[in-house]
Amino acid sequence: MSEFYYFKTFEEDSLADAATYSDDWDVDEALTIRRIYLKNKDGSAFTDSTFYLKISEDVFTRSIVPAAILGPDQEVTPELNIPVKSKERISWDFKNQEGKTVSLFLCFECLREKSRAA
Repeated sequence: MSEFYYFKTFEEDSLADAATYSDDWDVDEALTIRRIYLKNKDGSAFTDSTFYLKISEDVFTRSIVPAAILGPDQEVTPELNIPVKSKERISWDFKNQEGKTVSLFLCFECLREKSRAA
């Protein structure tokens, strides 16, 4: 059984319209990504932007997903439960197609296997 472990947050400020925010995260221990949140810092919803996700060589968005699908909070963000092995690389691209400059938070909700009591 898994339990909440931590949130891992990345942010990008002043991403111009039509620009792409690409980054990656080298995970140092096995975990499960329960949800991925995308939040526009100005509070508005993403309407036309897209998101691409790859872990090692496994692509989880065929070919992209509208950023709005991932959502800004637990009420609308789908539960994904993607297992990630220690030392795997998580890579992503967020393409801003909002027609204006945006700043965003990208947050991974991470779980780990529950420790058994001794």
